[in-house]
Amino acid sequence: MITVYDSHGREMKISRNEWREKVFLPNLKQQWGDADELYNLIVSGLNDGFATDLMPAAERLVEIDANPERSHVVNGIVLMHSARLDAAEATLREGLAKVGVSGIILTNLAKVFAERGEQSVAEATLWQAVEADPNQENGVMWWLSIQQERGGEAAYLAALHTVAALPGSWRAQLWMARHYLQQQNVEQARVLYEEVLAGGQFDRSALQMISGDLGNNGHIPLIVELVGPAYDEHKHDSTAGLNLLRAYQELGRVDEGEALLTRLYALGFAPIKSHLDQFAHAFEDVRRQEDKAFRLILPA
Repeated sequence: MITVYDSHGREMKISRNEWREKVFLPNLKQQWGDADELYNLIVSGLNDGFATDLMPAAERLVEIDANPERSHVVNGIVLMHSARLDAAEATLREGLAKVGVSGIILTNLAKVFAERGEQSVAEATLWQAVEADPNQENGVMWWLSIQQERGGEAAYLAALHTVAALPGSWRAQLWMARHYLQQQNVEQARVLYEEVLAGGQFDRSALQMISGDLGNNGHIPLIVELVGPAYDEHKHDSTAGLNLLRAYQELGRVDEGEALLTRLYALGFAPIKSHLDQFAHAFEDVRRQEDKAFRLILPA
């Protein structure tokens, strides 16, 4: 079953076949000339396991997309999922020829080599990808996991420091901060978070990771202190906003929570509406309890 949302934000379930025949394939045809919409549909189709239906659409995207990096990457992924490794390598190399060195293209090229069993070439290409973009999550996580498998936790931490030293790196610093939180070294984690936030180069998912890691380790006030001023609902992942709402709720900071709630409702983002409704009720309950307590202490 596949989850969809109606115009009122209500969640519904429909079968994969029904979704494919009545919604997905017609949508592909409808968006044949719109690169952005076609790209989004291809990614959605990959996530839903419809790779075999996507080869014509991915080829079409390469033809019309003004962003050759994403079109060649998604075409390469579709071809890999369809077990056409030579064609995947060819389209990825074409992408490199058009855009130059690209971390995400090189990461996917490394996946092609790995699928063929060419491990040494795959690892060399993967490191090129990390050097090109030290914040490209899939590539960096893959490279770190290789080091960890070979040398354990010590090798993983050493690899994190190696990536963190690359120009422009910030994601490795967040993983280092996670390690420090797990080791109860909150101050060192805080220093890394402040450096990343001050640099301002992080992507829309970074605040989700920071707020989630702080919450999972019980440092709720730091979520408000660090994430609160940085969070922009138009730029950052909505999950970070939900984590921030939860922090306001746990700390009893109703005014700030309701102000953020208003901002998030204004997005009109259906998948989070039920969560927002729960927070709205929770803040209303706190208000009622405060009003009741105030009435109880009024003089006769």
